[in-house]
Amino acid sequence: MLGRFYLWTWNLIYKNRFIRKPGNELTLPVDVARKMKRVTIKLGGHSNRLVLGEGAEINDCEIRLDGDSNLIEIGPRVRIKSGKIYLRHTHGQHIRIGADTTVEGAYMLSDEAASIDIGQDCMFSTGILIRTGDKHSILDATTGLRINPARSVRIGNRVWLGREVQVLKGTVLLPETVVGAGSLVSGVFDEGGCVVAGVPARVIKRGIRWDRELV
Repeated sequence: MLGRFYLWTWNLIYKNRFIRKPGNELTLPVDVARKMKRVTIKLGGHSNRLVLGEGAEINDCEIRLDGDSNLIEIGPRVRIKSGKIYLRHTHGQHIRIGADTTVEGAYMLSDEAASIDIGQDCMFSTGILIRTGDKHSILDATTGLRINPARSVRIGNRVWLGREVQVLKGTVLLPETVVGAGSLVSGVFDEGGCVVAGVPARVIKRGIRWDRELV
């Protein structure tokens, strides 16, 4: 059933499953592997790399990586409580999550020529969606050419995404941005230290910073 894939059923008590096709690279520190629970990794395609940093904690997560020469990099001490991270059907793209970022629940998807960059010490709540494309084509009625190409997403250091936030293709958020719950974020925000909220999201407050603790 798995063809040329290798299948590991590692530490069955934690219900982890790894599927890897030869020619791809998985960097999984021992301390990270020991803490994983209910994680599925599917690593296919050619010359792809999945790198997990020291001290990362990944649970209830599915990671799918294929295409060619792509990279998923989860930085040191990142904590993901649940989610899906998919980088598929493309060449030379990446999804990077910076050190000390925490994710309660997120779906990150790139399946065209676009990447996702997430900075350090970000805080993502539950129900987060980050995607670089529309999944289907919109065509010019006269020429038949596609007019909705994928675009990369860039989220700076220390960005807080509230519950049920959707981040669409081409979004840029600068450091110390807070995104209000239920917001739909699209486009480039050229200032940080602000609160953005709404559908579509807009800046509603400036001159702020945030803290993980109630002070």
